[in-house]
Amino acid sequence: MIQNVHVQAPRRLSLKPLWIFLGSLLLFFLVMVITANTASAHGYIESPASRAYKCKLGENKNCGRIIYEPQSLEGKGNFPTGGPADGQITGAGIFTELYEQTPTRWSKVNMNGGPNTFKWVLTAPHATSDWKYYITKKGWDSNKPLARADLELFCSFNDGGKRPPNTVTHTCNVPNDRSGYYLILAVWEIADTGTPSITSST
Repeated sequence: MIQNVHVQAPRRLSLKPLWIFLGSLLLFFLVMVITANTASAHGYIESPASRAYKCKLGENKNCGRIIYEPQSLEGKGNFPTGGPADGQITGAGIFTELYEQTPTRWSKVNMNGGPNTFKWVLTAPHATSDWKYYITKKGWDSNKPLARADLELFCSFNDGGKRPPNTVTHTCNVPNDRSGYYLILAVWEIADTGTPSITSST
């Protein structure tokens, strides 16, 4: 799931505000949920609000049909080896409007560097392999659709096949060595289906 967020570094570091773009593609904006083609696992990041969830709330415009189903941002799984093609990650290879990327296209969320809590709402929980959180690298080009080479993993949780509750929260240390506009992608990898898929939220 991807989200647009404004992340600020701790004051003691005297860094400029950090914008994290999660495109409901995760949590904020770029949050990806990995589920299966045969048994969809639906979910999105509610807080900080993902790109898709902000579409449902009306804070993002011209989003297409995702406004009715932010929990359905799903595609092929096993990210980053598998999953949507580069340039289609934020729309999970399905929701084309969410592929768009410019510095001003999506509503952003303010965040601070350091510990941040991500809250998932799962409408169809499934046995889970793991959860992964990525952030765009320093120097990424915010005028181009998201690609794997733009991302680095900064937080992960292994669920070992357990079935999660309908609400899941994770606390992750968002890198505090960035300032400006960045994107966060969250990935939910499903364990109980043969062909996992990805659901993005910011």
